[in-house]
Amino acid sequence: MHATLDLSTHAHLPVTLHDSGISIGQTTYTHGTVRINESAAIAVSQLINGWQMCALRMPLAGLVFQVSKELTSLGHFFPLIHTLNHAQRTEFRTRLNTLLQTPDIAITYTAQTGLTATPLIVRVMVLGQIVSCFWGRPEIVSALQRTKPSVALYANRQLYERAGGVGGGCYLPHEHHIMLEVNRLFEGFYTPTPNVSPFLHEFGHLLDGTHMRLNQLPHCVGRLPLMHDQDLRLWQKAKYREVQCYTAWYHQRPPSDGQMPLGHPYVFQNDGEFLAGHWEMFWRNPHAMAQQTPHLFNAFMFYVNQDPRTSLTHDYMGYVEGNRAFYQSGQQPWPTEMRYDTASD
Repeated sequence: MHATLDLSTHAHLPVTLHDSGISIGQTTYTHGTVRINESAAIAVSQLINGWQMCALRMPLAGLVFQVSKELTSLGHFFPLIHTLNHAQRTEFRTRLNTLLQTPDIAITYTAQTGLTATPLIVRVMVLGQIVSCFWGRPEIVSALQRTKPSVALYANRQLYERAGGVGGGCYLPHEHHIMLEVNRLFEGFYTPTPNVSPFLHEFGHLLDGTHMRLNQLPHCVGRLPLMHDQDLRLWQKAKYREVQCYTAWYHQRPPSDGQMPLGHPYVFQNDGEFLAGHWEMFWRNPHAMAQQTPHLFNAFMFYVNQDPRTSLTHDYMGYVEGNRAFYQSGQQPWPTEMRYDTASD
């Protein structure tokens, strides 16, 4: 089938290869082009060749970048790119290329045949998130590099579990090491608005581990690296308020104004989960966080020196609605073992 597709409307559609051509969403194509932007397009034949060399389940935007290396095709994964001018996009590419060339953040990929070369798009899905999150504070990326973290990705669940992975993804603090099935990097990108991001959640844990290493602590305490005094004051006040709200619901005495915690009871089980869970929500539902828990939103926004609402125009509401439904259901929230930054001044 011949066609001219527009990446801006098809970026989220899954791609798979068949004998008869490449399927983009529910339609199979043998010829045609995909328009990346006003000045760039790529032939379907090139995508077919690219998929044969990188046979991963991914949205069209991922395959387009794997083949074309065109930065604007990553806008579906990193909404920040849409807000950058030409000079800033050049700077984004420079920062990304710098991380791609450094050995300080090791990214490995285990296929059925064993350790193999990590596809470019896989490395970019990890490193691009780091560049995006700390666009306003690149010095944190430098600090992260000094602690030499690693990310191990696995082609399937069996390989992940065989290597010791548990749950949907995990971070090992004393190894400073994230483990994740490779398809989970793309999991939240099969809809027009990005949704769940297992990597962002585990990256929140890794940032906690980075703080631990930089400050030579014996264990993680649920803090972010290179927090200035004002960062820490905002974080402590926000965390205290949110934990107090959760505690009221836990004792079945919700606040008189009906205020609910933003996060699920899962994120209140310890300090690390509190940080990681809210870190992911900050990037996936910033509008709801700013409205429901402005103290928490402002603490994150001040820390990263960036407002994700300017690039993510629509929230992913799955977390927010699911968490709200839990508290409204009358179920007993889980006990918490949080220990740090939960006392009032």
